[in-house]
Amino acid sequence: MDKMPEVVIDSDTEEEPEPEIEPEPEPEPLPEKVQIDVDDVFKKAEILDNAPTIKKPKRTRTMTPEALEKLAIARAKGLETRKRNKELRLKGEIPTPTQKKDEKKKQEMEAKRPIVKNIVNKTENITNNITHDDIIKISKKASQDALEEYEVKRKIRKEAKKVKFEQDNQKAIVKNKINSALGMKYGDSNFFDHCF
Repeated sequence: MDKMPEVVIDSDTEEEPEPEIEPEPEPEPLPEKVQIDVDDVFKKAEILDNAPTIKKPKRTRTMTPEALEKLAIARAKGLETRKRNKELRLKGEIPTPTQKKDEKKKQEMEAKRPIVKNIVNKTENITNNITHDDIIKISKKASQDALEEYEVKRKIRKEAKKVKFEQDNQKAIVKNKINSALGMKYGDSNFFDHCF
């Protein structure tokens, strides 16, 4: 980098001539739009009276003689079955369609009902040898047992209540002794000062 190239600026050199701006050619005029009459656009097509209509030929099925024989046998068999079922319905051996519908409705109604498991004891062969006095004795004994049971429960609750009352009294006595030893009474302005 000892030596830098020298740049010589000659102001005497010829400047390049500016290119001439050619005027832009005018655009070609757009072709005029063809005006279409609105009535022509929405005019209904004329229906020709003598215009031929093209109908598609219907596809017809031709039965083979074997198929016709099988069909005749099936019809005869169905007719014979219907006659036999009609005779059985008249005799009462087969239920009618309306009877079948009624049974089906009953079964649906039974299925919708809630299932309750009730156990019913049959009392067909039981003889009643209980007198009026026996009934009175039984009812007195049942009521006496119920009252005694209630009394036992009441005494247990009373004892528990008494024990709790004594414990609460003992706690109150101890609390009063502690407060009196501290020289403070509940409700004094400085009662809670020792807590902080």
